[in-house]
Amino acid sequence: MSQVIYTGAPIFEPAQPYHFGYDAVNPVEGSHHYHEETSDETNSRTGSYGYTDAFGVYRRVDYVADAGGFRASVSTNEPGTAPSAPADAFYSNPVPAAS
Repeated sequence: MSQVIYTGAPIFEPAQPYHFGYDAVNPVEGSHHYHEETSDETNSRTGSYGYTDAFGVYRRVDYVADAGGFRASVSTNEPGTAPSAPADAFYSNPVPAAS
């Protein structure tokens, strides 16, 4: 039987700022996916991610996560969506261009 030995309070390192992202295109499916995020020394994060499918349907999520909580704004042209703000996540549906 193994023993766990308590050695005191855990050590928490300060937050380390970072930036990451990717951008991927699938030429077979005709889709596009991406994500980008930045963090700072207070452990706050800002970023966006999204996709566009082969038919031009897209969704983009811009977000902030900090001491004030998680807040997101969603832009999309997905069928059946309408501008709204459920659970403080803002959804916008751009007006289609006149044809």
